[in-house]
Amino acid sequence: MQSPTASDSYRRFQEMTREYSRFSRSAGGMSAIAGGVACLASFLAGALLPATMELRAALIAVPVLWLTGKQWLVHRYYQRFGQVEEQVTPAERNFQRAFIAFTALISALIVGFVLTRLQPVGSLPWDLRAIGYLMVVAVLPLIVWRWLRTPLEFIVGVFLLCQAAVAFTGQTYAFGPTTVMFPLAAIALVVVGWRDHQRFLRLQTEMRAFVAARKPIP
Repeated sequence: MQSPTASDSYRRFQEMTREYSRFSRSAGGMSAIAGGVACLASFLAGALLPATMELRAALIAVPVLWLTGKQWLVHRYYQRFGQVEEQVTPAERNFQRAFIAFTALISALIVGFVLTRLQPVGSLPWDLRAIGYLMVVAVLPLIVWRWLRTPLEFIVGVFLLCQAAVAFTGQTYAFGPTTVMFPLAAIALVVVGWRDHQRFLRLQTEMRAFVAARKPIP
């Protein structure tokens, strides 16, 4: 059996680096699992439980906690061997731009619709419900641009934020033909996240073995 050549080792190192870089952007791993579970929990809680103040506060907090944890996992866990940015393909860049443009259009329409129907300032319409709802809707495009990189993350993340927005008004999403896609996307995101996490564990073992094999023997 022939021993691997230097070119074989270099090629494998490039492949590992490329695979590792996915976890800076498109491979969510445990953050995808958490997002899917959060989406399912938020959807079921909103649809089945009374919209108490405590439940509404929890629904508002869920997307904030998920996005915070998502960034922590990327930088502290999945990029523990050093920061390597994934190279974005033209197709992925176009999809991302489409997500942002679509979200920005919907956000602008909703904000404009709400603002045109508010009472004059003198009648004090700017209570916390209106402010909270409009703030969440307005920042949607920014969050999509910064943190929601894949189609499944887009669906789950937008739902969590929209659920938070309507929670400010005392409402939640109910079961229906237009909302069935959200739990389905959540389940799919959990499956993808579990698969990616297992790939990372295998990659981590291989990277450590690769580094250990190249340490000089004292």
